[in-house]
Amino acid sequence: MHELITFESASKYITEIITDFKDLIVSKYKELQDAEWTFEKGSTKVCTADEKGKKKRCKVGIGYMSKVALTDDIAVEIWELFMSYFGDSYVPKLERITGNEEMGRFAFSAKNESGDEVGCTVNTPGEWNIPLISITGYTTARYRNVDL
Repeated sequence: MHELITFESASKYITEIITDFKDLIVSKYKELQDAEWTFEKGSTKVCTADEKGKKKRCKVGIGYMSKVALTDDIAVEIWELFMSYFGDSYVPKLERITGNEEMGRFAFSAKNESGDEVGCTVNTPGEWNIPLISITGYTTARYRNVDL
């Protein structure tokens, strides 16, 4: 896969892969097929100008969210799908944050050397959780096409 050099290409790629991952898990779980999903297109943050007067941009808050109750078993299966899907992507450094799983909070991330990141959080029903699934994306600062 070619490197994502520009802000536009990286933003488009992150949006596409989180959309495809959401579609993949929706196709596998009835609970997610019946769920109402919200999409956030994210917001662009502009860095200070460099010595040539050009400004890098990053995109934060790209994501899907659904308030749906899933089981711990489904959360673990989603982790397995997450590993399989993002292990072959431009964000191949995978991590499962297990510290809060006993409370029903499952968190996964996929990153790359540039700083781009995709995260997935599953909160299963419990005393401390609002049940939900969230898939988010972030692109690190890059120049726009016109600045290169």
